[in-house]
Amino acid sequence: MSRLWVKRPPVSNCESESQVNLMRHRLFTHCSLMCLSLLGGVGWLLALHGSRATAADLPALPLVNAVVEIPAQEWPLRPGPRSIRVRICYPGGERKNVSANTGLFLTLHNWGGSDCIGTADPQQLANRCDCVALCVDYLQSGPKDSIEGPEPYDFGWLQALDALRALHFVWDGLRSERIAFHDGRIYATGGSGGGNVTLMANKLAPRTFAAVVDMCGMPKLSDDIAFNLPGGSELNARYSREPASPNHLSRDAQEVRFIGHPDHLAKMRELQSSAKVYIVHGATDGVCPIGDAREMIANFQKSGLDVIPKIVEQADIDGKVFASTGHSLGNRTEIVFAVAGEAIDPQGAQRAVRTGPTDFERRDQLVRYRTSRGEWVVSYQKGFPVGQFEPDPPAPHYGEHLDLTYRLDAENRKQPLKSVDEWKSRRREIVEQFESAAGEYPGPAAKVPLELEVLEESQDGGLIRRKVRFRSDHFDRVSAWLFLPGAPKGERRPAILCLQQTTAVGKDEPAGLAGDPGLHYALELAKRGFVTLAPDYPSFGEHAYDFDQHPEYASGTMKAIWDNVRAVDLLQTLPEVDGDRIGCLGHSLGGHNAIFTSLFEPRIKAVVSSCGFCTFTKDDIPSWTGPRYMPRIATRFENDIAKVPFDFTELIAAIAPRPFLACAATRDNDFDVAGVKLVMQSARTVYELHGAGASLQADYPEAEHSFPVEAREKAYRFLEASLRLAPGDSR
Repeated sequence: MSRLWVKRPPVSNCESESQVNLMRHRLFTHCSLMCLSLLGGVGWLLALHGSRATAADLPALPLVNAVVEIPAQEWPLRPGPRSIRVRICYPGGERKNVSANTGLFLTLHNWGGSDCIGTADPQQLANRCDCVALCVDYLQSGPKDSIEGPEPYDFGWLQALDALRALHFVWDGLRSERIAFHDGRIYATGGSGGGNVTLMANKLAPRTFAAVVDMCGMPKLSDDIAFNLPGGSELNARYSREPASPNHLSRDAQEVRFIGHPDHLAKMRELQSSAKVYIVHGATDGVCPIGDAREMIANFQKSGLDVIPKIVEQADIDGKVFASTGHSLGNRTEIVFAVAGEAIDPQGAQRAVRTGPTDFERRDQLVRYRTSRGEWVVSYQKGFPVGQFEPDPPAPHYGEHLDLTYRLDAENRKQPLKSVDEWKSRRREIVEQFESAAGEYPGPAAKVPLELEVLEESQDGGLIRRKVRFRSDHFDRVSAWLFLPGAPKGERRPAILCLQQTTAVGKDEPAGLAGDPGLHYALELAKRGFVTLAPDYPSFGEHAYDFDQHPEYASGTMKAIWDNVRAVDLLQTLPEVDGDRIGCLGHSLGGHNAIFTSLFEPRIKAVVSSCGFCTFTKDDIPSWTGPRYMPRIATRFENDIAKVPFDFTELIAAIAPRPFLACAATRDNDFDVAGVKLVMQSARTVYELHGAGASLQADYPEAEHSFPVEAREKAYRFLEASLRLAPGDSR
């Protein structure tokens, strides 16, 4: 009884779900009880369901269409053995029809569904594509667990591992039976939640598929879906922000579930993922928001992966294939053939065929996705995938922050930093230590559509000034002044994010509409040929903001960082902007805000901070603890310099090797110039480690807390040189 399999006549996609469930339940329960009795009970069941399952524990590959049960990876929210149900459909309903040209095809049901609900019909795929088609009851199939259950909806991680386990079962079974098939023709599709699982399966097995088709899938576990917030979707995945909750969603778990994560797409590219990725989405889909789909498509396109988008518009409605521009789309079987027919045609000249071994055959652990606090690893050492999270060790406490030539190892011993790769580990610690004071950085999975609005526009000569507003998060919109210099049509210019000082007029001061004439740098830089954007800091200008009402940000500093990152997103959408040439400049509040933002935003390629910092050893620590800044410095670190886990020495070093200019007035009564010089001296060791000592510069004008004209001129020339603005571009 070590092999279990269910021999059945061919089944249709319309077969009664209750009949299938009843037969499966009776047969599997009967066989399981017999095996438990014969083999000593629990030990056998654990072996069958655990990640150490062997070929002897698995059912035989059936001779005709059938439903089988196979073991699956444990779900931590319900510890213990677990199995998944797999429907197998052969061409013509029989295994004997499998030939050397026959491929494999996953077809995955929707959120709340089971078996083949809401996806392409497996028998039609099998017959028309000459494939063995598989429907998988992956984790949380059916409404009881996925919609009504107390646990949060998995949103693709274990669900995709389940689908891949089923795929491996058939792939390995055919090989074990010495049945020739075409393992270069491996495909997947799914609708809604199944579309998300399809894309996740391709992410977790990036060297396996030749083509995948996502139909109206959920491309991102956005905050509105995760935490049932007002926003783009009506879906509720039942997660909690509270770390003590059993339903807590860690940032790392949210990040790995983001299919369009730019770093993860780059990793797939590095692993030479070659699948054709078809993304089909309704233009008016509000269940799985079209904005998220567009973002994901754009990220795929930037990554260089082979993505083929199809946004279904009203003109596509034909009543046969496409019946809606909303979530339902239409006939999800015919959609697959209409959109990806050439790729899955078994005899077509344009059929998609993967070259090289599958992930199953490679048996390595190279599929690794870096997130904020560790790596998600998919191991194929057993052939089938086993996923786990490998967290980073906690960052050690550094008693001092001036000496950046070493890092502390696990035994708290100093280890000299001799290479940029070694510095990267120290940099990750700096980010973690900063976040312990400022709060967690939301990360790419938290982005929402910008929904850019132009509120007003005026023109002065060739210079266009627009007041714009964009969405930063689910709760908030940010107003900003955008300047567009006159330029030949189609020319892309470098852009500068211009951050305000502490002033009630907010963005109006850098825009030249109010405040100190010496701080009109957004206007002045625009006149020199830059595109500039000056947003309001939270609680200033038109940005009314109550910090106490938004616990999702632990500090005003982190809220401002996030607003600025979204401002960079906005700049990159503009046809007038070269997205690879973006800088940041600010004075005072804007000066340290530029540093904080650049710590998290690598798209900022050059930074100028005027009167914005000095080492904490020369500063007034309590001044950093208000709601606009970092209250945890008082509540968690007791305003004690010895306990504060970071200093500006580390933050500026973490910007290396990007060009950084400090403009520090010698008579500044807010930021001691001696403390600035200590910071610059300390950070220089890291810049030199990168071979970029010349990129770290400082200017010390004889002035009080201000940005005098000579200092501004040096800063502007620094940005022009760093971002390659040609002198002839000035207007």
